[in-house]
Amino acid sequence: MAWRSSGTNNTEMVDKLKRFGVITSEHVERAFRRVDRKFFVPIGNETLAHSDQPLKEGNVHISAPHIYGSAIEALDLIPNSCTSFLNIGSGTGYVSAIVADILGPNSLHYGVELHDDVIGHCKASLAKWGGASVNENGNISTINFVDDGTPDIHIVKGNGLNILKSEGESVVGYDRIYVGAAIDSSELTNITKLLSPGGILVGPVEDELVKVIRTGVVTQGLEEEEEDAGSDDAASLSGLDQEFTSQLLSGVRFAPLSMFPVIYTIIPSNVWNPSIRRFYPSEHRCASMALLMCSNSEIVQPPPRVPTPDERFNAAAMLPKSIWIEILSYTHRRWFAPEQSETDFLKRRLMEEKAKTAKAERARREAEARCLAAERERAAYRLLARRWQSRLNALLSQQQEQGSEQIESEQYQHRAAEDLFSLLDAGVGQNNNANAVLVQVGDRSTLAELRSLIQGDINSEEEGDSASEDGSGAIDMEEDHFDEEEGDADEEEIARGEENLLEFLADENESVMSGRDRNNSVVMEDVEGLVATGQRSADQPRTVSISSYDL
Repeated sequence: MAWRSSGTNNTEMVDKLKRFGVITSEHVERAFRRVDRKFFVPIGNETLAHSDQPLKEGNVHISAPHIYGSAIEALDLIPNSCTSFLNIGSGTGYVSAIVADILGPNSLHYGVELHDDVIGHCKASLAKWGGASVNENGNISTINFVDDGTPDIHIVKGNGLNILKSEGESVVGYDRIYVGAAIDSSELTNITKLLSPGGILVGPVEDELVKVIRTGVVTQGLEEEEEDAGSDDAASLSGLDQEFTSQLLSGVRFAPLSMFPVIYTIIPSNVWNPSIRRFYPSEHRCASMALLMCSNSEIVQPPPRVPTPDERFNAAAMLPKSIWIEILSYTHRRWFAPEQSETDFLKRRLMEEKAKTAKAERARREAEARCLAAERERAAYRLLARRWQSRLNALLSQQQEQGSEQIESEQYQHRAAEDLFSLLDAGVGQNNNANAVLVQVGDRSTLAELRSLIQGDINSEEEGDSASEDGSGAIDMEEDHFDEEEGDADEEEIARGEENLLEFLADENESVMSGRDRNNSVVMEDVEGLVATGQRSADQPRTVSISSYDL
């Protein structure tokens, strides 16, 4: 399953490696950008070249980019230095290309690989990336790059578990070693012997990615003790603890480094000559340059005599230059390096640790500043969210209040409508032989006209009562008493209905008046016109149409 740093191209992949903290150094980032992973993936996996996952096709295997990023950062590479680098299980050559880009043209690079198909893929990949040519010399393939700023890379066919410490370049050791496959603790002990004092090794030991630093030179007694211990892991690890410091970087899962076939591998050392002096440390370069500048074979030596103290000179400077070149060819890279005592080495290590501590302190302060800015931003967002929540609650409360008021208004209208119907029913029941009121639910009408209509009916009823009292002198006292009791009850009920109706009519003012202009929904029959035309009789009740919306 791919990790988090996948991208659609090399630039996007490196951007994510940097964003997620896998790459922290500028020179490592620059090298990852210059070395595109698409040139090194197994054939047929080009579409997954920039996915953060391991890829494998046969013996050709390439690890996930974040693993390489963590390992190269842990190597503490010094840009543009004469560092020697050994890649055990060099594989596709991806790591070797990145390290070569960082260390620059004055560095030495060796890779040890067992399988022929993997070596062929490595040479083809490096040629595609850097336009390199390949020179074959026995079991050693030297990749020469077109760019003078990229050093040559030597790929040696052999077994990384069987590199001879007593011959070749391994005699002086390597400044940096990367192991590209999993090894166990006993194998780690043998490989760490290839480190030069102060050298760093990074590789997977079983299921852990570890970093080992050699802090001193192994004493003769300690070497004999390790040889007597044989394959005893405890004894080997005790030797490792005395001269090495280790650090666990992360948990990983790598394929194991092949143990078979057993091939004793010798990494050849360079024979010094003036054309390759740039690959040697600064101490060696300065010493050889001083010797060659002092040499002059053309000067005729004066006759021997006892020189005075002022006339004494260094006779070695008179040796021919060719002799010095022959002498220097027998020296190795660290021939002129001053021997460091344990105190000097520890002082240098202390200075390096102080520099790392200062860098870590700066990173910590920057992280704290970013955290503080993030906390402030979070507080601002929380305040803003609370304000939005308050406004939302206010809007919801307002809508609920409006909804409750609307419900109360509808209930009030419903009660008023019921009172209106009861009032009309009471009026029709009391005035049987006069103009009865028939309510038909239909078009919308104005409540103001309905109010005047009801008021007119009440007045007509009062006039009819008074006229009937004047023309009926023959009614007896019992019937008058009965009519008065029934009339009083009806009048009280009508009065209550009128009060409720008038309250309802008073609340509906502008909305009711606006309906009058749009639609005359109150329809009253023209009784006089209909009687005159003979379309109805004079005693037929009057008809009123009223809209249900007004009720």
